[in-house]
Amino acid sequence: MTGPPPPIGFIHDYLRSDQPTGYELSYGFPMPQPTPQSQQDESGSDKTPTGLLSTSSSSGDDYELDHHSSARNTFYDGLVGGCWQHCTVDGPFPTNMVRAGIDADGAVIYAGRAFHEGEMIPAKVIPSKNVAFICYSGEEILKEDFEVLRSGDFVWEFASNGVVPENAVKIGATVDGEPLYMGRALHCGTQTPGKVHSSHGCLYMPFDGAEVSSAEYEVLCLK
Repeated sequence: MTGPPPPIGFIHDYLRSDQPTGYELSYGFPMPQPTPQSQQDESGSDKTPTGLLSTSSSSGDDYELDHHSSARNTFYDGLVGGCWQHCTVDGPFPTNMVRAGIDADGAVIYAGRAFHEGEMIPAKVIPSKNVAFICYSGEEILKEDFEVLRSGDFVWEFASNGVVPENAVKIGATVDGEPLYMGRALHCGTQTPGKVHSSHGCLYMPFDGAEVSSAEYEVLCLK
């Protein structure tokens, strides 16, 4: 991929690996623009674009767009029980985001990801403060456009030293194609999410302007 990224995310299949269905980064572009009701041809056959709806969910409501959302900015990539939705720091934010931690002042932090310097990086999203941060090259970086993870049959599992459980959810990847996972750890009175970078043997968290590492952490996994 050359040049700047698409305005809202990855070209389809850009970071797809050989992992089983449910782990891909499909984040399609150009974006499909289905109508609220499935389009039908003259014979009455359903013409809803393929690849938008997952076949598995913890509840039928997980895939209903809330009143703040639209079909055009919600992406279903086969992730079991969850989906990604594009947001900006100005919102609006969906009501069923996946909780990932808590800030020192009690503000809830949610799971997200953002594109930066050719990489898709796990992000901490704090809707009450209208901010989202990633960590990169030693710094905490504010991102104005990002995705949030909605719904989900997910659980947090303990790991350390760059290891991730077999059922860890691939959140992103480095420019070299190394998978990045979402982890979280306790730090300075917070529970802060960040990126598990396996080849570096640690979790990196965006915190107070810096990139903070921890050898012990929890990893976001499929149940």
